[in-house]
Amino acid sequence: MLAKSFRATASGFACKRISQCTLGRTASQLKMLPPIGYVNLGLLDYRESLILQKQLSRLRISEIYSGLQNTRVPPSQRRLTDLIMLVEHPPVFTNGRRNHGKVSEHEIQRLQSLGCDYVETNRGGEITFHGPGQLVVYPSVYLRDHHLGAKCYVEGLENAVVETCARLGVEARAIAGYPGVWVTPDQKVAALGTHVQRYVTSHGFALNCTTDMRWFEEIVPCGLEGKTAVSLKDVLRQKGKDDKEPSVEDVAPVVLGSFAQVFGCQVRPLEELSPTTFETVQSLLQELSRTQTK
Repeated sequence: MLAKSFRATASGFACKRISQCTLGRTASQLKMLPPIGYVNLGLLDYRESLILQKQLSRLRISEIYSGLQNTRVPPSQRRLTDLIMLVEHPPVFTNGRRNHGKVSEHEIQRLQSLGCDYVETNRGGEITFHGPGQLVVYPSVYLRDHHLGAKCYVEGLENAVVETCARLGVEARAIAGYPGVWVTPDQKVAALGTHVQRYVTSHGFALNCTTDMRWFEEIVPCGLEGKTAVSLKDVLRQKGKDDKEPSVEDVAPVVLGSFAQVFGCQVRPLEELSPTTFETVQSLLQELSRTQTK
């Protein structure tokens, strides 16, 4: 498990853009941002991750708005803190809320026949793939503590991925009107889809590290005809850097450092920052495991 803290520091490609990116916040606000914890959950079933996020969001919302007449409780009086969950999933196709009920039963059965699950979710975006070799990042952040709206938050996630790619030697960018992060106008290296309830975030982004990209040939990724998905491994190979194999384990600390850089806050191991939050996540996971074995 990672055991390192990450602070906002200047770095390589895109550092000029990142250093100027306040996400609309003032200098005084940036000085007061709370730290965020992170926890690496390893390989986790996608359906379990959905339940975990829903339960965690419910607990956080209940606590945040538990003041008199449902007023907000200040951060210093809360038991649960912001956190980033890092996971990999077994092969699964997932679809966003706009496509609920729109995929035919025949198509769902076809996808499942490939040895892959199919799940419809409450996130934004359309159909995509998650699987081994892909780093999936689920931030649970109370946006009001960070002086962010949903649009700026999504912009921040995209910038964090762009900065991550830069630190790994890959030039990438966000493209207006096309969610996610792209290495060319037609090749997406990271998919992004979020859900925000009462300013508490869930879902996040998925960065293809060493993913088997043949899975994406079975769908129209994110519903964008003529666009394809690509992995960091493939991009580096195209650049003649065959010796570089950006595993999920290698990329995870780069993502955390980039997240700290873009959002302007410290990112620390969750078990150190908030043992209570860490124990809550572990307890929820244990309960899920018991439920699955019944």
